[in-house]
Amino acid sequence: RFGSPPIRSTATLAGNIANGSPIGDSMPCLMALGTTLTLRCGDKTRTVALDQFYTGQKQNVLKAGEFIEAVVLPKPQAGQVFRAHKISKRFDEDISALLGAFHFTLEGRKIVAARIAYGGMAGTPQPASACEPALVGQSWREATVESAMAALDVDFTPLSDMRASAAYRALSARNMLRKVFLETTRPELAVRVTPESAHG
Repeated sequence: RFGSPPIRSTATLAGNIANGSPIGDSMPCLMALGTTLTLRCGDKTRTVALDQFYTGQKQNVLKAGEFIEAVVLPKPQAGQVFRAHKISKRFDEDISALLGAFHFTLEGRKIVAARIAYGGMAGTPQPASACEPALVGQSWREATVESAMAALDVDFTPLSDMRASAAYRALSARNMLRKVFLETTRPELAVRVTPESAHG
């Protein structure tokens, strides 16, 4: 579901990041994973966290002559859970109406770290800065998830466009978090969409 074959064969990850589409699929995933960028201009380099890279819609911190030299992801650690969910009008090769990425570190049932990011909810891909602290330090249970879902309304005021209404985006963003909870605690209740069910 991530780009068409021609795009996957010719595009670059750094180009997708620099383009900064608010509905790009890679950026929320990379943000949730704690990605940093190495920026270069001549002999000078600097490091910028991806969630600090964008300054506005299609705008970023790149200076004249500067480019993305490297995309750096932390190594996975024990107890980490990562999920990403995309909503679009078609199953194949379609632009996202909404994409949510979720990265948790669990010690037993306790959430010790949480990084959540969405695309399609604002003018740039961005983290859910109110939702994350609603999870950290809490037990991974339904009441915690309900509180974190409510915090998403603080994080985002989505717009309506041809792909989805603001109300649909807000509801879907909340339900994505619930889906991750079900996937990790009660997988028999998590609805999984297959190509056949999407087209059927």
